[in-house]
Amino acid sequence: MSKLSAKGQWLALNRLANTYRITCLILGGCLIITLSILAYVASLPPVVVEKGNNEVIRYHSTRKNNPIGKNEIKRFVKTFIKANYEWKKFERKTMLFNIRPFVTDDFYSLVSKNSKKKVAKPDGEDKFSQYVGEINVSVTDKEVVAQFDRVIRLKGLPLISVTQISLQILKDSPNKWNPLGLYVNGLIEHEVK
Repeated sequence: MSKLSAKGQWLALNRLANTYRITCLILGGCLIITLSILAYVASLPPVVVEKGNNEVIRYHSTRKNNPIGKNEIKRFVKTFIKANYEWKKFERKTMLFNIRPFVTDDFYSLVSKNSKKKVAKPDGEDKFSQYVGEINVSVTDKEVVAQFDRVIRLKGLPLISVTQISLQILKDSPNKWNPLGLYVNGLIEHEVK
């Protein structure tokens, strides 16, 4: 082994530090270039691809934030009503699972607590179903009110009642099952006489 003098060790250490500094500068430059390319690609308009019968069609589109209008809210309310009020068999877990994508966490916990309370089950529960018909939704700046026909089939016999609900709807982050990002945070139900 050869021993370096103090001056030689100092020079070797300086050369190594310079090498590390140059390497870090090169890697930093590569990172900046990569991030610039990524930002540019992210700002490009998306390409929409439609795959049909033995053909692929590509469309260029633009990104645009569209405000949610009354028609989208009406469509959301109709979807929520069908998820909440239509079932073939009276199963609480399935009913809660159906409304989960459309409600806030607080509302879901409240509904799940209330569903655990003892409710008198009808005889022949397997012949007990419910569905809705003719949903009318009214959206104003202050409230969202829906009126629909609730049809309960008990052993094949339809029992019809008109139901009206008032909904409190919040805007939050969208997801796969709720692309609008609207969530029910409160519901008041009225039987219309």
